[in-house]
Amino acid sequence: MKRLAFLRRTLFGKVFLSLLGVLLLLSIVLFTPLGNRMMTPIIEKSLSSALSTPVTLREFALRHNRFHLMIQDTFGNTLSTQGGFSLLTLRLYAHYRLECFHEKGLNPLTEPFKTDGALSGGIAAFDIHGNATIFGGDILYQIELHRFHLAILELKLHDIAYEPLLHLLKYPSKTDTILSGNIALRGFDRRDVDGLIHVSTQTHRFTPTPIKEDSNESFDLKSLLADKYGRVKPFDVNITIDASLEHAGVLEQFVGIPLGGSAELSSTLSGDEKLLTLTAHTDVAKSDTSLLVSIPDLEPASVTFHLNHADLKEAFALFALKAPVTGRADGAGEFTTKGGIVTVSITKASTLPDVLRQEYNITQPLIHFDAAVRADITPKGVHYRGSYKSDLARMQIDTTTTHDQMLSELLKTLR
Repeated sequence: MKRLAFLRRTLFGKVFLSLLGVLLLLSIVLFTPLGNRMMTPIIEKSLSSALSTPVTLREFALRHNRFHLMIQDTFGNTLSTQGGFSLLTLRLYAHYRLECFHEKGLNPLTEPFKTDGALSGGIAAFDIHGNATIFGGDILYQIELHRFHLAILELKLHDIAYEPLLHLLKYPSKTDTILSGNIALRGFDRRDVDGLIHVSTQTHRFTPTPIKEDSNESFDLKSLLADKYGRVKPFDVNITIDASLEHAGVLEQFVGIPLGGSAELSSTLSGDEKLLTLTAHTDVAKSDTSLLVSIPDLEPASVTFHLNHADLKEAFALFALKAPVTGRADGAGEFTTKGGIVTVSITKASTLPDVLRQEYNITQPLIHFDAAVRADITPKGVHYRGSYKSDLARMQIDTTTTHDQMLSELLKTLR
């Protein structure tokens, strides 16, 4: 007792005993059932503020190395988690489960979903993995954070219903399309992103819907990637994108025109903030088509394409139109910000009189023909030159013919 009394009179003793008292008080407040009950209102208020929705703390237990927590919002959505931690190594491991069967509250979506999984790690690396059930399908996911910055993202999609997904994005859609695929991207924290995106769709029923008009809100890559000061930090990217669509119409709301038919696409986006390059290859309309887009300083500067041996009937079907002709088409084009050139040649073609009469009000017999057209695109307009040769007529188009005049002369020849 004398030593304790002496210790209390020294500066070191006062600091030591005060610190010991604080630790004892904290252990009572933090790690005992009594302390947990005392902390419940504070935790409820903090979580409600952080989640921007009122929540009730249904279960809470905190010990020196373990915890258990369950909260519920006013709509009945629940989040529960339990696990352990180390204050010495600053590491955490836990299991979690989020069930959102009602809109609003803890549910950030307009669709019911549930997810569960595990998380573990510390400041240097933190891993989150689990599975989610949403839109009638399943998603397996793994996310890795380095110093709390996204480093790796991996998703596996299985039988995700496309129609409710479009409704979530506020686009109209009437289809039974299901979406599957894989996304594996890494290097976000180093700003050196590489990986693969593969998506496939299956469609048995598709009904076109009115194309939603744009809101006139536009953005470019530079504004999308720039910080609040308008600066773009250096980055590198090398991503392969593959898509397999049974019905291209599922993209019509994004491209703004009716689409149809099937399509396969393989593309690569590579480069850095100084020069990005998009290369793509597709077999659309039974063709062998390649595309090259050059994007210096995050602003598209040129587009080049080559179209080989496309089936004309399939090409019209791609744009949800009945084909008035059959045959093969080859073409090429190059566009810049100042203009462009497009050349198209059609060979071994034949008209379809029934379709021309029903869809285009043109009455004529079966015609076999070949055609070639070149379009020069300038800021002043589009000018054409070309030739048309059939078993009934021939036609030459000179460079002064406008777009409307060219179509008028061609239709006169077909009549």
